Amino acid sequence: MEIIAVDGRDPEVFRRFYDVKFGVRQEELEFPVGMGVEEARVLMSGEHADVRADGLGLVDGDTWLGVAWLDWWLVGNTDTVDVELAVAPEYRRQGVASRLLEVAIGRARADGRRIVSGTNLAGDPVTGESAGTAFARARGFEKKHAELHQVLELPVDVSGLEQPVDGYELVQWREQAPDEWLGQFVELLSGMSEDVPTGDRTDEPVQWTPELVRDAEARRVAQGRFTYTTAAVHIASGELAAYTQMGGTPESPGRLNQYDTYVRRTHRGNGLGIAVKAPNLRAIQTGPAVMHTWNAPENTPMIAVNAKLGFRAVAQRTMWERVL
Repeated sequence: MEIIAVDGRDPEVFRRFYDVKFGVRQEELEFPVGMGVEEARVLMSGEHADVRADGLGLVDGDTWLGVAWLDWWLVGNTDTVDVELAVAPEYRRQGVASRLLEVAIGRARADGRRIVSGTNLAGDPVTGESAGTAFARARGFEKKHAELHQVLELPVDVSGLEQPVDGYELVQWREQAPDEWLGQFVELLSGMSEDVPTGDRTDEPVQWTPELVRDAEARRVAQGRFTYTTAAVHIASGELAAYTQMGGTPESPGRLNQYDTYVRRTHRGNGLGIAVKAPNLRAIQTGPAVMHTWNAPENTPMIAVNAKLGFRAVAQRTMWERVL
């Protein structure tokens, strides 16, 4: 058996890597989530302002036993590397994940990172427990945060929830924020990074810039992703008060994602969360699909908004950290 490095530049090698990674998600999750193969390959093989990604595979001849995906943050948590482990079912309990983790930790130390973090996606909806959480505890990781995985099976009729909010008007855009809103959109993205519940995770909020936004938008386009944004504008002041983003890829038409939803602090309590989410959800629907989102259990306002739209909890993902 040998460890091989994966950088996304060889499409065939990456396909073998991806088949293990996403195959495990399909096996473990009632509603599998994750990037499509080309979407993921573009992320790994490209150069980005906020993150670089690469992978490891443990192979025996022509057989891939397990893989690790590594995200090295370049903005925000620059002392952290996120590691996702996936082992083919027939090779579990044979030390495959332990070997991959050992190599990943060695690389983290060599890069000067002091924290290795990981997310267990397949936790029980109530307890968050799974075989993955037992593995993490046994190897010195501590649970730092939990989020409910909620899904909404589309199509749904949201027309009854689309209600105007006095003093506000809605604006919408697709892949790129209009120049006229870019500066204020940067403020909202930074506010989202500061305010989103993160439990006890080591977290350094990202201070977004126009350059970071444009880089992220260009990456999504290169990945073949589409994005729908609806924002609320306070008419009297011209201030961008709230936004929501949803998206997906034609590569995986049955899987859509609810990304951020954020309301500026000075505009909360006016019903802007559902005011932006409902029309955005209507706009993105083109046929049968499943919309995925995650929220911390303590984020009760957003969970209540999701409940009005019809989302239901199907799993609990937990975040773990080990200090090196």
